[in-house]
Amino acid sequence: MMEQKLYTKPAEFLAENQDFLLANEALVQLNYGNAAAHRDENCHPGLFFGRYEENGEMCLLFGNTAPWNICLNAPQEAAASMQAVKELARYLQEENIDISGITARKDLADAFMQAYGGAFKLWGAMDIMVLRKVSAPPPVPGQLRQATLSDQDFVLAGICGFMKDIHDEDTQPADHKERWLPRLEAGKIYLWEQPDGTIVSMAGTVRPLEHGETISAVYTPPQYRGKGYCQNTVAAICQEKLREGKEYCTLFVDKKNPISNRVYQKIGFEIKENCYEYKLLVE
Repeated sequence: MMEQKLYTKPAEFLAENQDFLLANEALVQLNYGNAAAHRDENCHPGLFFGRYEENGEMCLLFGNTAPWNICLNAPQEAAASMQAVKELARYLQEENIDISGITARKDLADAFMQAYGGAFKLWGAMDIMVLRKVSAPPPVPGQLRQATLSDQDFVLAGICGFMKDIHDEDTQPADHKERWLPRLEAGKIYLWEQPDGTIVSMAGTVRPLEHGETISAVYTPPQYRGKGYCQNTVAAICQEKLREGKEYCTLFVDKKNPISNRVYQKIGFEIKENCYEYKLLVE
């Protein structure tokens, strides 16, 4: 028998599903991170978490944190997951709960969109990669350092470049100040600086997990690409996080860019699962 459970607070979602979340931490990091960020808030249509279970066994986890997409996670071996996805889509329609889109493993996303109806646009097709031991890349001149507020022009321009590369979105530096300047101030953005002070690459840590660290916003200006700066930047950040006690580092890699995929594999990353993002087109 299929049953739906909705939580009154994200903390309840984290507590009841802790074993699955921690065992699959890198794969469920969006739902895990969003629930942790809103742990003690009361759930409402724009912020809710739940699960479906069949005969008492969890077969689907879901979380909605507006304005972001609803996120789905499910055990690989759960045959009931597809039915649960369809029931969730019907539930959202019947309750008139607005969503921005869907983020999930490809099979889950496809089943959801088919059941939900409407028009969706692919916004991102990614591989979730995990590294537990760094394979040092060929060295390049310079060193890694934490960015400071004095570097904000480069960082914000880099975020614009990153969004263009990944999502083909044209944005302006001002669009990213609210989200990225606090991370910059907190020391979560890293730069590769050449001996003469020229900044040639950047990356940030965006989602600290119980056992791992998520790396994102990896960007190298076009004129410095193909020289090993990206590899060295990411490898140095990963090495630092592993030294600090993290068990692994994880990142999302654009499926459209197999070169990046190979670059990350060379320093120790392995693909663990796919992750697709679709935006719901509003008429």
